[in-house]
Amino acid sequence: MNKLVTIAIPFYNPGPAFEDAIKSVFAQTYTNWELLLVNDGSTDDSLEKALAIKDSRVRVINDGKNLGLVARLNQIAQLASGKYLARMDADDIMHPERIEKQVDFLENNPNVDVVDTGAIIMDRAGQPVGMSNLKIKLPTAFELLKKGGFLHASIMARKTWFLDHPYDPEYPRAEDRELWARTFSKTTFARLSEPLYFYRFAGNVRSRAYLTSYASERKVIKRYGPQMIGLGPSTYLYLRSLSKSVVLIFLSILKMEQIITRRNYHPIPEILREEVSALLAQIRAHKVPGW
Repeated sequence: MNKLVTIAIPFYNPGPAFEDAIKSVFAQTYTNWELLLVNDGSTDDSLEKALAIKDSRVRVINDGKNLGLVARLNQIAQLASGKYLARMDADDIMHPERIEKQVDFLENNPNVDVVDTGAIIMDRAGQPVGMSNLKIKLPTAFELLKKGGFLHASIMARKTWFLDHPYDPEYPRAEDRELWARTFSKTTFARLSEPLYFYRFAGNVRSRAYLTSYASERKVIKRYGPQMIGLGPSTYLYLRSLSKSVVLIFLSILKMEQIITRRNYHPIPEILREEVSALLAQIRAHKVPGW
């Protein structure tokens, strides 16, 4: 039996990439979904684009407020009708088989709470440049605190899990890492190593946002590190995070901050790049009712 999946996209001035994100939902092989488009006070034309969609599976939530991502993620869990809830960012793209494969996995592995996927890394123009999360091996507690552990926007979990474990607004731009750390000992995570998510990451560094991320990252390490990995390793990760902030400030002065994302993915082989580019073109050509 097909289970209803809520695909949730909170958005705030996402720009032209918003259309690609929505097209990738309509391109899914799994069709028993609802799409929650939650506007967080956008001032571009994204709300108009969302409202123009003519499909009963799409719900647009618009209260005219700018509450921030964490508030919207917790709101989404309350509003979702599906058994499963799939995260997605408003400037990314899903592989057409993402939802089908994650649902099949969770249905066949009822002990698993949260599953993420491998990813194709895109640049700001939406072109494939790298790969990430392609090993099925899950992160250790140390790796989770160091790098975050899971690709936040690719996760799917049961709605009940999100309701039981809300995001904490005290960790802006590291709310996912805090959630993983808080639930690490009592949640069963899994990964589909296939690249089922196209993540707009390379060359997308905004220094102020990254510095906020690093500050929240240190709060996570300070709160959870000692009990998860011990005081010594936690101190190392804390100082490492501080050094990342210093390096980013220095690179920003030199206008070289975009290089910091390069260490977080592997280059994509040319033959795979061509295959992925063709798939992206197919997704972008998909029709959305009302557009």
